[in-house]
Amino acid sequence: MNVLWRRGYVPRYLNRAICKEIRPVTSLYVSCFHNTVGARTDLQALKPLNLSYRAIRYKSKKNKDDDSDDENVDFLDDDTSLTKDSKVVKLNTTSLRMDAILKSTLGVARNKIEKLFYESKIRVNGKKVLKKSIPVRVDYEIDVIKSVSPKNPAHLYVARIEILNIVAKEDSIAITARRFKNLLIENYETDPYKPSTADEDK
Repeated sequence: MNVLWRRGYVPRYLNRAICKEIRPVTSLYVSCFHNTVGARTDLQALKPLNLSYRAIRYKSKKNKDDDSDDENVDFLDDDTSLTKDSKVVKLNTTSLRMDAILKSTLGVARNKIEKLFYESKIRVNGKKVLKKSIPVRVDYEIDVIKSVSPKNPAHLYVARIEILNIVAKEDSIAITARRFKNLLIENYETDPYKPSTADEDK
């Protein structure tokens, strides 16, 4: 009898054990630490966590120019010799060409500098520039003539770049310059600027 009972008990015991193992996972209880530590929550009551993200793109504020050089420009205001209209500019460039330096320091496109050159409105240390690609040197004063003073025809309004320092680095050239965007000067003694008729009409 004992043997028969055991034979009948074993299949039932196995049936219970198997049913416990394969019962639905959703009826299991788990500890949920999200809201209350130690709270028991049914897995079926749990909702999927929705994650959202937003990609942030930082756009470059650099002016896009067709013939852009590898240049970084920094402006320094701690020079005591500065007037209100001047700034000390530090730039890293790969070229010492005058037109490239003027483009960087004044923020003017190269085609406009080319036009100023052909109109003889660019002077270096008071002399006309024969080539726009001349290399700049320390102590150069580069003037870009804007206009004749309406109050006194013997004076000119110019944008002036004074080259203070040039240091060659491993992969670039560091240039320190003082920039005057609007400076009133006397007309040049040796080769005075004479405005064209087109300038006078303006």
